[in-house]
Amino acid sequence: MEQQRRQTAYKVWITDLMNNEYIQQQGEWEPNYIQIREKKVSRINLIAIVVEKYDNEEKTYSTVTIDDGSDNIQLKAWKEDIKIFESVKVGDIVSIIGKIKSYNETRYIVPEIVRSLDNPKWLEVRKLELTKEYGLQQESAEKPKGESTGNSGMEMPKIQEEVIINEDSEEVPTENDRQKILNIIEKDSNEEGMDIITVVEKSGIEEESANLLVQELLKEGEIFEIKKGTVKIIE
Repeated sequence: MEQQRRQTAYKVWITDLMNNEYIQQQGEWEPNYIQIREKKVSRINLIAIVVEKYDNEEKTYSTVTIDDGSDNIQLKAWKEDIKIFESVKVGDIVSIIGKIKSYNETRYIVPEIVRSLDNPKWLEVRKLELTKEYGLQQESAEKPKGESTGNSGMEMPKIQEEVIINEDSEEVPTENDRQKILNIIEKDSNEEGMDIITVVEKSGIEEESANLLVQELLKEGEIFEIKKGTVKIIE
């Protein structure tokens, strides 16, 4: 059986998650998604600030509310999964990879990765990244019923499609190759990051596969493009 490919973790504004249509799929293996312009978004990559945290008395349910300056949304975890929030505090700037869900017209995120970022400038970098890369577009007047955000009229970056894999690539990257890329960036980069071309050359991995791995790590939030063509580990 062919292994199911993991969905792209798209960089988006929270208000896009709240104000666009949520589509429920009928197929067993097809993920539900939010239609954000031309994209079907089921996994997200956010950088935001923690504004609220809640744990129930039984310690079986936990929520963290985050805000990226456009809107806020809750991250939710149950039972043993609540440990993902153990080190998270109100006021932290966090990098999140997760899946967008909807229940009773309430949207939330089930997190896969939550990392606190030491430098508060990462939040501004992400805002500038989205705005500079995709341009500005007026927010749609149409909102899902029961999910108004109170941000009517704000200008929104237009997010474009991201390509995550080349179907014609003959060499399939491995988990060891992935770790090799991370190790190179972590050990050999300076405070200004490391040029992607240098990362690819030092890896010894076939160029197309190495570039693919770098793009996947960017989408998963493992590394960050601090400026065009230069990457750094998120710490």
